[in-house]
Amino acid sequence: MDIKILLIEPNETVGDLIKKNLEREFDAKITLIRSGFEAVEIIKKGEYFDLCVARNQSETTNDKAIEQIAGLVLNSLYDNSLKTPLIVIGEFEHTLKKYAMVSDQLRIEELNRLVLKALNLKREEFSHLKMPDYIPYPTTHFYLMTLCPCDVFIKLTKRAGDEYVKRLHFGESFTKDDLKKYEDLGLKEFFVLKEERELFMNGLLTQSLKNLRGNYEPMKAVEVAADSFTISGDLIKSLGITPTCVAMVDQTILHMRNQITKSDKLGLLLKKLLDNKMSYSYRRSYMINLVSFTLLPKMEWGSTEQQQMLLEKISMVSFFHDIYLEEDAHLKIMNREDLKKVALSPKERDLVLNHANRAALLIQSYPKLPQGIDLIIKQHHGVSNGVGFPEVLTVNISPMAIFFVVVEDFVTQVLEHQDLTQLPAIIATLKLKYTLPTYRKILTEIESVFKKK
Repeated sequence: MDIKILLIEPNETVGDLIKKNLEREFDAKITLIRSGFEAVEIIKKGEYFDLCVARNQSETTNDKAIEQIAGLVLNSLYDNSLKTPLIVIGEFEHTLKKYAMVSDQLRIEELNRLVLKALNLKREEFSHLKMPDYIPYPTTHFYLMTLCPCDVFIKLTKRAGDEYVKRLHFGESFTKDDLKKYEDLGLKEFFVLKEERELFMNGLLTQSLKNLRGNYEPMKAVEVAADSFTISGDLIKSLGITPTCVAMVDQTILHMRNQITKSDKLGLLLKKLLDNKMSYSYRRSYMINLVSFTLLPKMEWGSTEQQQMLLEKISMVSFFHDIYLEEDAHLKIMNREDLKKVALSPKERDLVLNHANRAALLIQSYPKLPQGIDLIIKQHHGVSNGVGFPEVLTVNISPMAIFFVVVEDFVTQVLEHQDLTQLPAIIATLKLKYTLPTYRKILTEIESVFKKK
């Protein structure tokens, strides 16, 4: 079944996100363009499409008038006597009622549901999507497992073609140390037969969740959460917001939050997190949660119950805000000056500049999402639209975003110095940067907390 979709989205980052989703979910061939006028020309030429997905209108710019994209597309379909279904992203009204509409918040699951409905298809029809005979999984995905849920293979590259050799058998037990031995030999991924993919994923979820729910001493708990953080982040990026991914993320965040709230050893946990054997992304996320938990009661933001809700929001934000940045060098870019110092390809630069906006769009598909999390993620570098870095700091972002900006900057500096004795110097440097009262108040509370430790 070949599905052809015409996608009209003026925002390059959003367009790429939707395109990848439609390709992955429906094995569709996507023609992605940026303007309604371009869409009209393509439709006039008679090229066939099963579906059109169009933004309601373009954004306002200084040099361009707003283009009513969806209106242009719908009129063109009517003028050319085409019955091609149309899905509009954002609020839209037209005398021709032949279109479906998805919220401007762009929940990917809702878009996928409308695509199925528009094409009169069932999700089961896509279970056969093209997959290789052997599906690769990073060795890190096995870290929280101890029992093979199916046969597991390694790949040997030979002149005659790749050969897959069974290395772990169904029901066989193994440890993380066993996996490390494979990694020491240069092995980075295992393979599972495509027919047993669901079996493996069920085993991954069941065993990982069981391990996450175990009782550990604080330092071991930090390591377990690190493994789960890596696994669940990888799954979200490769599969999107699925029930399996949601279960893993929820339990990972709950595990981190529970360990932090139970521990009264801030200094010891900080020292453990300076251990560079764990990923930089995880260590920073955990430290943001740790500092936030210590700090929030001092911010006088409502009752204890309300502060608990704020901590839950910070936990979600700290997990998702940099999910699209994989390189440590990219994660450490916090402002325009940092951006200038790092040699980036055009693609890498676009990724860094747009990662906050992309992450905010991704999280909007998350079920039962607490209000405001997507906004904090979008604004976590101090800009309201989630693109790039500000020339100067302002108070024109949400209070929780301001809180996150300061805490993440502090944590980033601590990780950079790798030395808790440098805290006074770090805070002194940040005072030069954060002069606005709303930012300075948060920094002052950080200073107060760590003077007592």
